[in-house]
Amino acid sequence: MLDKTIKSLQKWYDGADKRMLFTVSLVLLILSSGFLYYNMGRERGEKEAGEWFLKGLTLRGGNQLTADIPEGMDINVRRLERQFADAGVETQIRESRSPTARRLEVRTGIDVTENEILDILRDSGVEVEDYTFNHVNPSLAEGFWRQSRLALIAAFIFMGIVVFFVFRDFIPFIAIIYAVSMDMIVVLALMQVFQIPLSLASFAGLLLVIGYSVDSDVVLVTRVMKRRKGTVSERTFSAMKTSMGMTITTLSALAVLYIATTAQALREVASVLIIALAIDFISTWFGNASIIRWWVER
Repeated sequence: MLDKTIKSLQKWYDGADKRMLFTVSLVLLILSSGFLYYNMGRERGEKEAGEWFLKGLTLRGGNQLTADIPEGMDINVRRLERQFADAGVETQIRESRSPTARRLEVRTGIDVTENEILDILRDSGVEVEDYTFNHVNPSLAEGFWRQSRLALIAAFIFMGIVVFFVFRDFIPFIAIIYAVSMDMIVVLALMQVFQIPLSLASFAGLLLVIGYSVDSDVVLVTRVMKRRKGTVSERTFSAMKTSMGMTITTLSALAVLYIATTAQALREVASVLIIALAIDFISTWFGNASIIRWWVER
């Protein structure tokens, strides 16, 4: 059954138009870029107006109260945000779940105290018992944000230098850069869709995205351009099977991590990588592979 499915997939992939496959990845990249641009102009509160991404506490600054809530308690996040607004407090509220816990995250500005948040929650009918309260100075958060951007840019530049010196060919270099860039942009866009904040933890996930993306791209380019056994299509599909095996294994581990952990930082890293691995299939085998196959077959 599995062999038959693999052969059917190979037959479809062999017969697919390379230009059409590349167009699919390009359209996804354009839509994601457009969504991020739209997101920048969207009003989401005074502190985040005009920003590309939803930032977490560590990159935005302010206060955050994270409380455990009972499973049976009914909480309407939008109504709760309106009640905070009626009290003169600008806030972002997020509910998260895991198999062992249910949590409510309340993010406010730096001028709102812990007791003020608790009082508004109790007045809204939300009884809080176990909770943690975190405070990050906005100037410190700005320093984290600046350093994180530099780390991401440096990782991208050094990745490009290594790829160029390994293959010494401009087209494979462009193809890999395209695939990695697409992974980053689409993942960032989907993070906004799923309300995953950009934090130090999710930034670490984005750095890992570069590594995972380059891994599958290098497998593809090496198998297709360095080997001579089999046709270009056969070498491409051989690389795809190898990469899919690695991806499925990694996805399984990340899924277990996401389901089992109650640590928000680990859930953010797992979420970013799960999204990235799914998107990497399109960026590598629709985008990068189409460019490499065209270059080798020209």
